Amino acid sequence: MYRNKVQPVPPPVMPKEIRISGSRTSKIVKWFVLTFLIIGLGIGSWIGYTANSALKKITDDSGGNNSSLFSFLGDFDSNNLKGKAQGRTNVLLLGMGGKNHPGGTLTDTMIVLSINYSEKKIGLISVPRDLWVPIPGFGSAKINEAYADGEKNKKTTGGGGTLASRTVENVFGIPIHYYVIADFEGFKKAVDTLGGVDIYVEKAIYDPFYPAANMINYDPFRIDAGQHHMDGALALKYARSRETTSDFDRSRRQQQVMNAMKDKIFSLGFVSNPKKITDMLNVLGDHVRTNMQSGEMRTFWEVMKTLDTENIINKVLDTSTGGPLISSSDSRGFYIYPRKGLTNFSELQTIAKNIFLDQDVAIPVAARIEVLNASGKQGQATSVSKELEALGYTITKVSNAAKYSSQTYVYDCTDGLNLAKAKKIAAELGATYQSKSSCDSSGIDIQVIIGQDYQAR
Repeated sequence: MYRNKVQPVPPPVMPKEIRISGSRTSKIVKWFVLTFLIIGLGIGSWIGYTANSALKKITDDSGGNNSSLFSFLGDFDSNNLKGKAQGRTNVLLLGMGGKNHPGGTLTDTMIVLSINYSEKKIGLISVPRDLWVPIPGFGSAKINEAYADGEKNKKTTGGGGTLASRTVENVFGIPIHYYVIADFEGFKKAVDTLGGVDIYVEKAIYDPFYPAANMINYDPFRIDAGQHHMDGALALKYARSRETTSDFDRSRRQQQVMNAMKDKIFSLGFVSNPKKITDMLNVLGDHVRTNMQSGEMRTFWEVMKTLDTENIINKVLDTSTGGPLISSSDSRGFYIYPRKGLTNFSELQTIAKNIFLDQDVAIPVAARIEVLNASGKQGQATSVSKELEALGYTITKVSNAAKYSSQTYVYDCTDGLNLAKAKKIAAELGATYQSKSSCDSSGIDIQVIIGQDYQAR
């Protein structure tokens, strides 16, 4: 007989130990981390490549590695800017129509930006585009033609920026260390890339003569006072319009737009948006040129952050009464030239060299002074005139006033241009200072009315 064999019972299977490191969850986490690293590196490379390409295009005279992103991101050297050792750096800012624009290489905007390192100040001199000047190698013409002439033969001129800089140097007697050129299309695209800018318009503007795109017809520009959100096209019109407002107003508006752009650039929404950053870099690469190298751009940027941007010294050279320029029109068309003579730029050079000094020292223009006797006492005007001449003032006219005055007044007839001089004369005579937009007598900058209260000193 056979007996059934009892089969041994296998031991129970114990559950395996669960290890997180080998789990599916761990693989997913690793995959996400790797993906984000790849995306981050890709975005960084994308921005870096775009920035490097833009920097190489922006620099007019490439210095090899000096125009690369590595140089821009390198160690900050506060002493590598030209002019730093002498205490002042001058940059010529040029704005023009650009490609596909009639007269696109004629510089519509010319501003000399100066940095005073010891006082941490910024000075701006707006140069009138119609100023008649000698352009090296091309004879005399309006100063806005210098850049265009320089672009005609870059091998002999060094390019438009170089020739424009040399021309401004000769006229104003100061070295131009750098130039920065931008066209209007780039300005519009930059504003649009930022999503527009918010500007408060202090007073309404109506410019029926704003030039159309073809520079032949007009495109009337109107904007009301108040808060406005401006796109690139509107911001350009706001900054350029000048037919019905003064050049000083235009300069102030340009600064206002630039400050609004600066605020937008440093806002979190822009800085954290890679696409906007690369779009802006592409705009700069296509529309801005400079002879600064990348390392110098970095230094310039760092220096600008340390300066007093709330109290910029702004000097507009125009043909206002008592100013250094006068206008004329002949076979050369409309143009502006120094009142001391067609080629005598001494007053302009004094202004440029002393822009950071007190206005009364910086612009020692001989103000034309009229002294009128309104006291009823014979010889008072002659006596005061001799007194003022002894102090170095130029007396243009001495006469009796049309009517008596109980008080002695000193009027600035240039709407503030000779404010410092007029106030100083008032203090010396013990008179009352007042401002006027103009005086009854033509060709007068300051008018002195000798009243019955005047006491000789």
